[in-house]
Amino acid sequence: MFKIEKKVATITNLNVRIEKHGEERNLAIDINFSVSTGNNVLDYFDKDLRKSLFRKAGKGEQQSLPTIGETLTEIKHPGLEPIKLSHEFKGYELQLDGELDSTQPIFLTDVKVKKFGVAAKEGGTVDLTFKASANVTPDEVAELTEALIRQSVVLTLQPGQANDTTQQDDLAA
Repeated sequence: MFKIEKKVATITNLNVRIEKHGEERNLAIDINFSVSTGNNVLDYFDKDLRKSLFRKAGKGEQQSLPTIGETLTEIKHPGLEPIKLSHEFKGYELQLDGELDSTQPIFLTDVKVKKFGVAAKEGGTVDLTFKASANVTPDEVAELTEALIRQSVVLTLQPGQANDTTQQDDLAA
């Protein structure tokens, strides 16, 4: 399943809104992120996507770096615009840390992750953009607006406990 562990990310937009559930009104937030990461993240979406966007370096081109071990480092289609992916993941846990140790982490649960964009970059990296949506409290909105002002955060995004249980149940069946 899709996950990001302790990657420096940029908050590009934050939108506070109200979700209506019958008569009940809940505070919700949409956070747009941009993160630069290795192209192996594409395997979470489709096992062939990375091979569709990247190729091995040819003779005379820069070879893959031995510390990375990634062989698909050259862009196959240099003129290709960033692509959009229709994947949507529910029930995620999101943690935002500051780049300085003195910053208190922000935790959100039951997060929906959607509207992915992928731009292939030379050297085997991708710029990944996406939107994370969750219900929040007014205090969490205040913390998130402070993170927006800082822009740069350390992002961890992973399937929640409920997703792990569901996945284990599916494997047992």
